[in-house]
Amino acid sequence: MNIIFITSGFKAVYNFFEQCVVKAFQNAGHYCESFTLNNNGLNALKLMEQSLQPDLIFAMTGLKISVPILEFLKETKAKSAIWMTEDPYYMDWTLPLIPYFDYIFTIDQAAVEQYKRLGHPYVYHLPLGTDPEVFHSTLVSKEFASDICLVGVPYSNRIELIEFLLKRTDYQIQIVGRGWSKHKYEWIKNSNRDLDLVNAWVKPETVVNYYNGSKIILNIHRPSDEKYNKNRMGIIAKSINNRTFDAASCEAFQLLDSKEDLVNHFEDGKEIVCFKDKHDLLEKIHYYMAHDEERKQIAHNARKRVLTSHTFQHRIDHLLMKLQ
Repeated sequence: MNIIFITSGFKAVYNFFEQCVVKAFQNAGHYCESFTLNNNGLNALKLMEQSLQPDLIFAMTGLKISVPILEFLKETKAKSAIWMTEDPYYMDWTLPLIPYFDYIFTIDQAAVEQYKRLGHPYVYHLPLGTDPEVFHSTLVSKEFASDICLVGVPYSNRIELIEFLLKRTDYQIQIVGRGWSKHKYEWIKNSNRDLDLVNAWVKPETVVNYYNGSKIILNIHRPSDEKYNKNRMGIIAKSINNRTFDAASCEAFQLLDSKEDLVNHFEDGKEIVCFKDKHDLLEKIHYYMAHDEERKQIAHNARKRVLTSHTFQHRIDHLLMKLQ
């Protein structure tokens, strides 16, 4: 197939996602050309469509696609598909997009149910994947070492759990992500403990080092009612985030706040370990810090599962199968 890939228009980690998508299409034997929203409008897309004669126009997120481009997608003879990769947190903005696309793919099972309820005939669950060539096991220097590591921005539930662990444990905690600085100084004042903080977005090739340097990766999902969300319907996420696959691919041990859809991707207790609340989390941290071999075996099992089921190649192959 000839494919036009309309990129998200976002930077940071989306550059990595989009490179993986293009590579996966090419590995599957298709020609894929990216159309960058930040630099191009409707006329540029029309020219590309006339030149390439695509069989598929595939969009990622769709949040920055203009109405004229959406209307053009309805008129073109090519199949159109979109991958909603921020669901369900921006569903106020994604719900109006679904009439413009022939096929809807979303990272969250609750969003699948909502889109189907609204009558779209072709809606599929498609989580983000990982690239095991980037996310892999490796030896790292001391600067990346920690007992517990959390990568991500300071959502309210993450702040609460970090505060709890600082008060109740002496483990070395490392946080990697933008927006944590103001909390760090409050915590130092209240707990007399230092905190290893990298207050910046870190590219995937560097995140790998933090995953490999930590004994326990704390993976806490974004709340469905976080104040920055655009989710007036209050749809509660059911599926795991892409970080779950990335950390697993690094053969890193994860403690994960439980999600209903996890069982479709990993086996709890054998490939990943879930916790119910902060007290359960604390018990499991103590247990797995004291049981090195069991912790490492679970992490090893997670990497094996990723290689058989959860790469970007698996995702794009699945998507192409649904378009047949």
